[in-house]
Amino acid sequence: MPDMPTLLEDAADRIADISRADLQIMLRRAALLVRNSGSIALDDDTEEALRNVSSELMLTREDAIRYIVRE
Repeated sequence: MPDMPTLLEDAADRIADISRADLQIMLRRAALLVRNSGSIALDDDTEEALRNVSSELMLTREDAIRYIVRE
């Protein structure tokens, strides 16, 4: 089975063909992944970049990840 980002990209490419139920399932799974983003392990350089972005946006690490994923 493809990973969640691949499924979401595929759904976005063919949005008119995706059933509402399938789209709801994918969005709920994506929401869970974002909600649990605090457990994401990042390399040192990425972690530093995330800290910089977080401080500029005045967000917590988790909120910054959620913001970045949404955008």
